[in-house]
Order: sequence, then C-alpha cells, then structure tokens
Amino acid sequence: MISPLLKLIFGRIGLAAATLVAVSAVVFAATLFLPGDPARAALGPRADPAAVEALRQEFGMDRSAITQYVSWAGGVLTGDFGKSVPSGRSVWEMIAPKVANTAVLTLGALALLIPLSFLLGIVAAVWRDRWPDHAISIPCIVLVALPEFVIGTLLIVVFAVWLGWLPPVSLIDNRLSLAAQSTVFLLPIVTLLCTTLAQVVRMVRAVAIDILSAEYVYMVRLRGISPARVMLRHVLPNVVGPTIQTIALNAAWLAGGVVVTEAVFQLPGIGSALASAVISRDMPTVLAITLIITTAYVLINLIAEMLILVMNPRLRVATAPN
Repeated sequence: MISPLLKLIFGRIGLAAATLVAVSAVVFAATLFLPGDPARAALGPRADPAAVEALRQEFGMDRSAITQYVSWAGGVLTGDFGKSVPSGRSVWEMIAPKVANTAVLTLGALALLIPLSFLLGIVAAVWRDRWPDHAISIPCIVLVALPEFVIGTLLIVVFAVWLGWLPPVSLIDNRLSLAAQSTVFLLPIVTLLCTTLAQVVRMVRAVAIDILSAEYVYMVRLRGISPARVMLRHVLPNVVGPTIQTIALNAAWLAGGVVVTEAVFQLPGIGSALASAVISRDMPTVLAITLIITTAYVLINLIAEMLILVMNPRLRVATAPN
C-alpha cells in the first residue's frame, strides 16, 4: 500500500510532467505565429525561392503544425533537439557549452546564496533594531531597488577598472576548462548574488523574528539552555521550512533570468543564445532553450515542494488525500 506521502510525490511528479508538455506545446505554437519565415531568415532576403522552399522541406516546415510538434517532441524524448536552421548543426552541440556556462553561473550564485542568506538573516533577527540589523537590512533594501545591470556595472567599475583585480567581461576560451577560467565567473556570480540575496535575507529575518518571539522558545530559554543550542535545535529548523519556497523561486529565476547579467558581462550562456536565436528565427534552438529553462524551473519547484512536505508533518497530513 502506497503511503500518503508517496501519493503526493507521485502526484506532483505527474503535474510537473503535464506542465512540461503544456509549456512545450504553447511555446511551439507561439513560435509558429512569430512574424517572418525561418528559412528566408536563414538564407537571406534575396535568396532563390526554390532554395527557400527546399530548406523548408528539409526541416519539415512544410508539414502541418501538429505533425511538426509530434516529430519534435519525439526527438526530444530521445535526446535529439533537432538541427539549427541557419547553421544546420545539431542544436544540442551548439548550446551544450552555453548550458554549462549558465549552470556554473547559477549554481555558483546559489551555493553562496543559501548559507549567506541564513547567516545574515538570523544575525539581523537576533540583534533586531540594533546596529548589526541596520548594517544588514539597509544594504539589502538598497540592493532590492537596484536592477542587475546597475549592480554589474558598479562591480565592473570597482573591481575591473579601479582595482584591476578581475576582468570586466567574461569571455570564455573553449580551449581551456571552466575551472581554469573561474575568475571570469566571479563578477557575474556576485551580481546575481546581490540581486537575489536581499529577498531571501529579508524572508529569513522575518521568520526568525517570529519564531524567536514564540512562547516555546521563551520557555526553552528559561530552562537555561544555551543560546547557540536554542538557535540550532529550535529556531533554525523552523526557519528553513518557510524559506525553502523563497529560495526555490530565486533559484528558478536564476535558471532563466540571467539574460541581463550575461549581456552585461558578455558571458556566452543560454540567455544570450536564446536572444540570438529569436532574432535569427532559429526555432529549434528557441524551443530547446525554452524547454531546458522550463524543465529547470519545474524541477526546482518540485524539489522545494517535496522538501516542504517531508519537513512539515502537519502539512503532509493536512494535504494527504482521503
């Protein structure tokens, strides 16, 4: 007999799969209504009509929309994202290095975001309305108000132009490993961190203040338990649950919202690749990148929801089907 928790998990996985199918169909339909002909865009405005028609037949663009979608979806299920219309190369071969660059960027920002947000948020909550709280909260409010291109530009001016410590742009040399070029990722990672850190810190601070003022925490303190143990055993575990969803939303944004940061630092990632593909009407590449971003978004939210269910027994019981 399957437990209620497993039923919930399987249900969420089914919803995630249905979401991916629905989004892929909507995006595929949307690309068909974009103005312009991909074959004409690839060959140029003065191309021979016969050559344009031959290219349309080669990529199956002369077939019905449903047939094109079924063919494309079947290829995706086998790991084949098709070929780029302008270049004729495999889409995955073209975007794989860019996916790796964006993965390094987002995972690096996320690896710093989680520990820093909990540390700063709890420090601000413990010393509420005192100088540590002000020293953390005021910069957070300023960072929330600044768009990422402003933060990125300021970082370039300080660390690249004035101090000369880091390169102003993140040009990747494909002949070297990403580990050997780690310095080119530092400024983009700090930019993404500054953009997302403030929201999570404010969330952790608010939840921690609410928990610290709870009666059970007051009673635990009266028993003479050390402040460090109170924080680790009774406050921190209750802060993690409500904060997971906020971290998941920021992580999902990092997966697909890095276009501006990649543009500021000229980093060859999937954001810049998506913009170039839309301009050149390279629909197979647009579909592949959109599906990758959507998959990352759905998986991150699915993992966050499962963690919330597992960590909160009351929520698990309350949402279990009858």
